[in-house]
Amino acid sequence: MLIQTKLAPPNRSIDLLWRATLVDRITGTGQHLTVVSAPAGYGKTTLLSQCHAQWRREDVAVAWYSVDESKFEADQFFAYLMAALHRAGLPLPYSQEAIEAGLPGLAAEAAARAIVLALEASEEPVRLIIDDYHRIASQGTNRFLDYVIERMPAHAAIIIALRGLPDIALSSLRVSGQLLQLEQSDLRFSDSEARSFISDQSGKVDWEELIDRTQGWPAALQLLRLWLAGRDQVDTLAHLTRRSSDLADYLAEQVVSGLSPETQQFLLETSIAQRICKGLGDAISGRTDSAQMLDQLRRQNLLVAPLDEEGVWYRFHPLLREFLYDSLAQRGQAMLDALHLRAASWLAGQNLLPEALAHAALVSDAAAALGIIEAAGGWRMAIRGGLALLRHLDDLDPAAAGDFPRVTLGQAYYAAQHGRLLEARALLDGLLAARPIVEVERTDPALACEILCNDLVTHIYEDRSFPPECLPILERQLAHEGHDPTLRVLLHHLLCLDSFDRGDDLWCRVHGEKACKLARLHQLPLLEVYAYQYLGLSQMRTGRRREAELYFRRSLEHATRHFGEGSPQVAVAIALLAYTLYLSGDLSTATDLLESALPVIEATEGWHEVFVAAYATQAWFAMRTGNLAQAEYVIQRGHETSERRNLPRLRYQLELMRVRMLLSLGHSDRAAQLLAGMVAPSATFLRRDRRLSCDHRVALLTCALQCGTVDATLMASLEEDVADAGSIVLEIEMHILRAAAHAAGGRQTEAARSLRLALEAAESEGLIGIVSQFGALLPAILEACEEVLHLFEPAQRTVVARLRQNSPAARKGAIAIPPSASDIIVTPREVDVLRALADGMSSKEMARSLGVAESTIKTHRINIYRKLNVATRSRAISAARNLRLI
Repeated sequence: MLIQTKLAPPNRSIDLLWRATLVDRITGTGQHLTVVSAPAGYGKTTLLSQCHAQWRREDVAVAWYSVDESKFEADQFFAYLMAALHRAGLPLPYSQEAIEAGLPGLAAEAAARAIVLALEASEEPVRLIIDDYHRIASQGTNRFLDYVIERMPAHAAIIIALRGLPDIALSSLRVSGQLLQLEQSDLRFSDSEARSFISDQSGKVDWEELIDRTQGWPAALQLLRLWLAGRDQVDTLAHLTRRSSDLADYLAEQVVSGLSPETQQFLLETSIAQRICKGLGDAISGRTDSAQMLDQLRRQNLLVAPLDEEGVWYRFHPLLREFLYDSLAQRGQAMLDALHLRAASWLAGQNLLPEALAHAALVSDAAAALGIIEAAGGWRMAIRGGLALLRHLDDLDPAAAGDFPRVTLGQAYYAAQHGRLLEARALLDGLLAARPIVEVERTDPALACEILCNDLVTHIYEDRSFPPECLPILERQLAHEGHDPTLRVLLHHLLCLDSFDRGDDLWCRVHGEKACKLARLHQLPLLEVYAYQYLGLSQMRTGRRREAELYFRRSLEHATRHFGEGSPQVAVAIALLAYTLYLSGDLSTATDLLESALPVIEATEGWHEVFVAAYATQAWFAMRTGNLAQAEYVIQRGHETSERRNLPRLRYQLELMRVRMLLSLGHSDRAAQLLAGMVAPSATFLRRDRRLSCDHRVALLTCALQCGTVDATLMASLEEDVADAGSIVLEIEMHILRAAAHAAGGRQTEAARSLRLALEAAESEGLIGIVSQFGALLPAILEACEEVLHLFEPAQRTVVARLRQNSPAARKGAIAIPPSASDIIVTPREVDVLRALADGMSSKEMARSLGVAESTIKTHRINIYRKLNVATRSRAISAARNLRLI
């Protein structure tokens, strides 16, 4: 979850000097980028807070993001930027719930595009402030800012405050006059500002000496002002240089030393926290009056500022906190460990898991730290807060087998999700050996469920059948009344997976629907997304493409809302949805979706069915356009994934896919050579998918028919297996093979009837892509049907004409064919824009005519050019006319 107080300037109650000149320079500039660069304590945050207030008074949309030093900040940088812009009122393609959840797994590319589009969509000035950027600056964030700054509109600007200089393209911005850079010399207080700032204490010291010693350093002046408040007269400030540490540390020590012992102790102990509130303060210090202490510190201007208007959370000035923490460290590591453990325990109990893990990571006693993480749920944190939370566990050394089972499960889950299957299996096997699941079930049923869940999920990633003994355990646990709601959802999900694994699509749907309902009720979006995906896969297995597409669309919608574009969950949903679109003949949309999703699933949580869907979609699209080399590249890419993850069944299916593609192009000799080297699918493969033997036989029969022979025995055997399989896809393929056999024997009427049955089945579920896969086998069938077209319905005759037009014979030499209008999904509004383009209207004229913003027209044009694969207005018009879109 995002920390909302980081999306607004700190609510400071100390007297501040309004930096009018600097505020005017920043707010009045027209540059794309303003960089405020100075050491700590030079008032960068204060200055930007004043600019924020000025812009608010001028009704300028201004977004704020304060960067922390959290271990997880880098993972959430882009999500915080999106949240800041959303809070400022900019339109973003995510729900408020998803943004508040932190958009786990948000890809930098997706965030950059979304931010640029949001800035363009806003017709009013927009300002984005990033405070303390040095805490998070990296190659990735620098590239992100370069991308946004280069492409954002003229009415937008970014303001960055940091200690050094950002490693971004400043020189090009400086040359083009788009950079305002303020440095230490700009931010230091002038003599008049310093006098105004410290006027109520100025009579206690020699003024010239004060100016000489402080050199206009705002933090030093503030600390000095507080130090002077308890003294009548100070003869000299020479003693300020007694220490070799910097001025801020020395003055902080002087301020602290004048406080009561109990106040000093409270400050020291709570300095371990990045932010502090009553509950956390009580937990760390053992007190019960932390709220009063914090409010007293704030009133005394002891560099403790509230982070929200309600005064719930506070933050010490970074310089003060650094000094206090250093002083505390001198008392020994044991005290630091104890304080960090108290903080981690309280934060974990409040479900503030990133901060809890950050404190646990600072504990030198590994066992104690692991105990905190174990108590927080270990791997279950991912269900509540997303996979990113487990990255901390991945950095830890593996715990002793059985000592911290939920931590071990978290490490195994993270490894499996990232394709490190051998590592995940070793962790699980070690845990199962130390804690046999039968014994755990008697003593801790909840833990038994969790161990079984991770074991079965890893079986899926490994493409292995579920152990037969797991089903009785799952059923016993489901009957257990003591489980919390999360585990009950998990059990139904596991039973859905088990039913799918056994090929029982009826019970897969029963448990999947139940898991979806309970996950929605108890707000467990991760389990709901997975349940939708397996419900869709179950429908796909029987060829019910339309229903599968609905499930996959729900999966994509929920994944995008809760985890953000670019997350692994979204990538998996895209891969599965793209496959259903490809089967329906919508190739262009399918491949557009897959372009960014495939690398994500290859690197993260793809499994067999997802890989097959993704590679089949991309490879068949390449074949559709006659690009055999590209199809071979996709197949090879799949082979590399199968080798990397040790998925032999994936390799086998990819080889079958290669054979079918060669046959589709009419390369029967090469296909026959490959088939001769392939054996029938093994018993192990058939236990995972009994339809695999049918797929192998379909390839054999297709090859034989293209070579001019009909294997009646193989045909009869395949017909029996297809009848038992109950798959609409296999039925379509069987009808096509029968039609080819009838055509080869000169039986035109029988060939037409078989083709008609294939088309009827394909129409019922939108599976025309299955028919198109037979490629080179279709011309003979279509030729045989030429004289008996009266047997087909009018709509089917149109399909027959399209198949004849797109057959390999019609595009001799594998020349790429242009997409048809049915392959391109153009919205009615985009058609309106196309017509306006053809009429010669400008973007501004189109916006006025259609009643939308000019930025919306630009977005439509970008989408149209992408869909039509063009780069200019004239080519877009030409392509639209060729496709009869206008």
